[in-house]
Amino acid sequence: MLKNYLVLAFRNLVKDKFYSFINIFGLTIGVTCGMLLFLYVSDELSYDRYHDKADRIYRIVSYITEPDKINKWVSTQPPLVKTLKQDYPFVENYVRFFGNGRVMFRQGEKRFYEEDIYSTDSTVFDIFTHKFLEGDPKIALDQPGSIVLTEKVAKRFFGGSHALGQVLRTGDSTSYKVTGVIEDVPKNSHFTFNALTSLDPNQRNADGWGGFYINSYLLLSKNADIKKLEAGFPQLYEKYMSSIFKRMGIHITYQMQPLTSIHLHSQFDGETNGNIGYVYTFSAIAFFMLLIASINYMNLATAQSARRAKEVGLRKVMGSMKGALIAQFLTESVLITMISLFSSLILVAALLPFFNTVSGKEIGYLQLLTPKFMLIGLFIVAFTGLVSGSYPAFYLSAFEPAEVLKGSFKARGGSFFRKALVVTQFSISMVMLICTWIVYQQLNYMRSKDMGYDRDQVLTINYQGNRSPAKYNAFRKYLIDNPNIANVASASSPVSNIGGRVIFTVESSTGMKEMAFKPTQIDHNYVKTMGMTVVNGRDFSEDFPADTSNGVLINEAVVKRMNWKEPIGKKIMLGTVSPDGKNNPPTAQVVGVVRDFHQQSLYNPIEPLIMMYQPANPVIHVKVRTKNTKETLAFIGQKWAEIYPDRLFEYRFLDQDFESAYEADELRGKIFTAFSTLTILIACLGLFGLATFTTEQRVKEIGVRKVLGGSVASVVLLLSKDFTRLVLFSFPIAIPIAYFSMDKWLQSFPYKAGISPWIFVGACVTTLVICWLTVIYQSLKAALANPVKSLRTE
Repeated sequence: MLKNYLVLAFRNLVKDKFYSFINIFGLTIGVTCGMLLFLYVSDELSYDRYHDKADRIYRIVSYITEPDKINKWVSTQPPLVKTLKQDYPFVENYVRFFGNGRVMFRQGEKRFYEEDIYSTDSTVFDIFTHKFLEGDPKIALDQPGSIVLTEKVAKRFFGGSHALGQVLRTGDSTSYKVTGVIEDVPKNSHFTFNALTSLDPNQRNADGWGGFYINSYLLLSKNADIKKLEAGFPQLYEKYMSSIFKRMGIHITYQMQPLTSIHLHSQFDGETNGNIGYVYTFSAIAFFMLLIASINYMNLATAQSARRAKEVGLRKVMGSMKGALIAQFLTESVLITMISLFSSLILVAALLPFFNTVSGKEIGYLQLLTPKFMLIGLFIVAFTGLVSGSYPAFYLSAFEPAEVLKGSFKARGGSFFRKALVVTQFSISMVMLICTWIVYQQLNYMRSKDMGYDRDQVLTINYQGNRSPAKYNAFRKYLIDNPNIANVASASSPVSNIGGRVIFTVESSTGMKEMAFKPTQIDHNYVKTMGMTVVNGRDFSEDFPADTSNGVLINEAVVKRMNWKEPIGKKIMLGTVSPDGKNNPPTAQVVGVVRDFHQQSLYNPIEPLIMMYQPANPVIHVKVRTKNTKETLAFIGQKWAEIYPDRLFEYRFLDQDFESAYEADELRGKIFTAFSTLTILIACLGLFGLATFTTEQRVKEIGVRKVLGGSVASVVLLLSKDFTRLVLFSFPIAIPIAYFSMDKWLQSFPYKAGISPWIFVGACVTTLVICWLTVIYQSLKAALANPVKSLRTE
């Protein structure tokens, strides 16, 4: 019986080649895109799950509540996790990571700068799972001066030879013995590093509760009571921190964040994290693409009901039962789905490298052989084949044979259903079109928004070690003398990455008040080099020697926070007063107010900033002119080698840092746009098939109208107006759905472009134009046909 069903299904596919092609092609696109999106979503959900104890690892997030704001930091104080392990038996272990940033290592004649170097507790490999290629994880970081390298770094320094036991030295001549080599940290990790060093005694035994500068993780026992742990945080504050923070009006508590939720639920990290919203969005897109492809099948199958009516009538007269007819039509739909599925698997394998490039993923071909991926394939067959084929099957099998064979059969009900499906298709397509438009508008807004400084043609050189003012001044003089260099300045951090906060004692309307602000150190050329604007007072100047000790610049956000009407001359103590009042930090005065500029990407709000004078700082900013850039860079490198012969010359342009901050959303935006376009293509494919069938059904009517004097334009309008009406019905459905979903999405951005009404107007016009372009070919073809041919049999 099954063989008979398959033979008949195959004959019907061959018989209606045009409609079979539309169905198979549309389903193939839908299934291919659905599978690729599934691979993307699956990869996003896999982050940090490769650790054996992932379900018991938690990161601690700090909530610092000031009188006028709440800060959420992933950093904590060093003694926190040690104290928690002592106080709670179900805390099995802990590990802390102290960031060392960018470090230059030397091995013989080889010198390399390495990013993401952390000092950590020796317990790190008891908690996190990393495969050791050399060394013993149990003792790798037990001894001071130990370092564990990733495979990539080990190969860079030692090539194919063993790294174990070798010695690396930093720029300040600190020595580290290589005690282990591990595989590179998987890309699906929220936290990546290139090397881990053992803690020195001061870091290991740090007991200060006032500074937040480490990342802390706990390993809990099975069935640990998380609520009990979090309930104890207020007592922890009172016991260890209230003496430091209560007088400032600052309260501190913590949140236990499961390791496996960090990647998708932490948009405030320094790492480039994912977003659970995109996972939901891409899952919905995959579902909608399959749905629209299924709608195409249902539409065309019910539209062809009159053509299949005699077949059904004859088979019923010959004794076929309704169940057998349903099985036959379901077999056809499943066969179409299976053909599409196999075509999709070939396309997925072919497109996977390109998809990885676009999405920034590293999905391997082995992923296509996992049970999870195979189950998705079966689900697609079940959903698309059975669900999309169910309505046509039950609809066609319900025809009355007597009515069909007498020639009085008229399809009932299918017309309304087809119209509803077309409205659904275009409602989904229009929602995706509007969302794509808004996503790109927001990304363009962030790229083009005035950052408050001039980032064009500014390169940064980051160096460590002895920052001699004499050497820096000599280097700067060489550079300034070059006509292709506009200016040179130094700061304690890149302008686009000023992080961290410290406590200052600031003059307020009620006296001196301790408050947290972002600090940075700059020289007297910094404001001018970065193209910043002093809106009140003056810039640092060599004409005012006192600036070096008692002058500070602030931004407008400080003025607003302190509610100062006249900020110039206001006192700021560079630190906090000791509780006993004996040790007071030096006092400075505000000499100038700089217009607000973004200290990080536009994902972060502008924060109050205090800029202190320092003549030589670790980050050099060089403003170069656009002419002869290559020669200018070579010149800078040459002078660097002369002044700092022990330091490698490495630089980055601020534009690169700026673009990298939005890279993840750029990639997601491209994916969203590509699949939105394909969704609209599938919808148009179905509309084209439906328009073709409708035109064929009305060919005699068109012939009569032309014989009676109907113009080509009137015939085209006749055939187009029904589809235009259906698309117009989709507008009031799509617009509110798109508006409310994107309005919610935009709430996650501190700075947003808003939603312009013209986006909806443009989307409506675009959708109508797409509809007309889709149906106009068949309409013109029918309108221009010779009416004699269509009426010859009458």
